[in-house]
Amino acid sequence: MSIPGSADEFRDALRLEARGLAKKAIDGVRLVFGIAGAAALIVGVLLLVWPQHTIPVLAFLFGIYLVITGGVRLVLGIFGHSLGTGHRVLNVLLGILLVVGGIIALRDIAIASATLLFVIAIVVGVGWIVEGIMAITESGASMRQGWSVAYGIISILGGVAVLAVPTWSGFWLLMVAGIILIVLGILGLVRAFTFGRDARAAL
Repeated sequence: MSIPGSADEFRDALRLEARGLAKKAIDGVRLVFGIAGAAALIVGVLLLVWPQHTIPVLAFLFGIYLVITGGVRLVLGIFGHSLGTGHRVLNVLLGILLVVGGIIALRDIAIASATLLFVIAIVVGVGWIVEGIMAITESGASMRQGWSVAYGIISILGGVAVLAVPTWSGFWLLMVAGIILIVLGILGLVRAFTFGRDARAAL
C-alpha cells in the first residue's frame, strides 16, 4: 500500500462524518458539543463579570469546566460504538487530559496564586491546542465543516496565546481566557445544532 494512501486512510479514520452514523450516535456527538459549548460559555461569562474574585475561585470554575468537557469526551469515546476507532481513541485521550487538568486545578486551589496561574495556563493552553487540532481533524466533507474548522483555529490560537505569554498577570490571563471561552462556547453550541442535522433528518 502506498504511503499517500495510508495517510488518506488515517485521516479519514479520524474524521467525524454524520453520514453513516446512527441517530443515537449523532445525538451523542451533538450532546457532547452542546455540553462543552454551554460549559465554556457559562465559565467565560463568569470570568468576565467576576474579575474581582480571587484566583482560587476562578481556578475552581476552570477546573469544573475542564472536568465537564473532559468527562463528556470520555463518555463519547468509550460508549460511542458506532464511531470510528480513531475518533474514539482521540476522544478518550483528550478526555483524560482535560479531566486530569481539571482535577489538578480543583485539588491545588490553595497553592500560591502565581503557581496556580502557571498550572492553569499550562493545562488550558495544551488542552485548547489538542482540542483545536482534533476539531480540525474531525471536520469532514459536510457543508457545515466550516464551524469545526473555525472552532479548531480559535482553540489553537487561544492555546498558543495562553502558553506564549508566561508573564500574563492574573487579571489579563483570566480576561483573555474568558473571551476565548465565550467564542468557543458559541461555536460549540452552533456545532451542536448543526452537526448531522441533514443526515439525521434523512434517517
